Amino acid sequence: MLNKTALLLGASGLTGRNVLQLLLNDSLYTQVTIYVRRPVKLSHPKLIQQVINYETLDTALEADDVFCCLGTTIKKAGSQEAFRQVDLVYPLRVAALQLAAGSTQFNLISAVGASEKSGIFYSRIKGEVEQALQRMGFPQLNIFRPSIIIGERDERRTGEKIALGMTRVIAPLLIGSLRKYRPVTALAIARAMLHYAHAAEQGIHIITSDQIQLFEQVSR
Repeated sequence: MLNKTALLLGASGLTGRNVLQLLLNDSLYTQVTIYVRRPVKLSHPKLIQQVINYETLDTALEADDVFCCLGTTIKKAGSQEAFRQVDLVYPLRVAALQLAAGSTQFNLISAVGASEKSGIFYSRIKGEVEQALQRMGFPQLNIFRPSIIIGERDERRTGEKIALGMTRVIAPLLIGSLRKYRPVTALAIARAMLHYAHAAEQGIHIITSDQIQLFEQVSR
């Protein structure tokens, strides 16, 4: 397919902003729609901003590829249930609507350690959304499992900063099977997402954090 359309969720977040810029600069995509709660200060000939409410969303739009960069923290969300809404309910709602409307590819940012059987609430929710998406039957499903994400955020995440500082110290020791726990930049994740979207290989693909690290030094 020479020309494609994309739908991006979470465009205002750290990784979402990087994905948006890559999509707008990518000649494969002729139209990029972002779901936002309030308009963002950005104008581009290919960009369409759709102000929506995820709680009441019941319609889809025309988009070949969906990129989901939705994510929050329990602290920011205010409760585990509110966190679950953002990280599980909203992505699955959009996925179901878009699959029914003809979208053939779904790209999800999950997290290292994601498992529906995890004793850690965060990892369990990530695992549950992964499993639900796999059961939906998208022709192509790309799941990205980054470790701690590096970049300039709009909000401060104290716990994440402490973990990042510790991880940076021990990063050189994280080799072999432990390499996936090294921090990755938001830009590398965005590059990886566009790379696998371009590959257009049918099936379910799990992209681990050490695989994402390979995109730290490449153009895409």
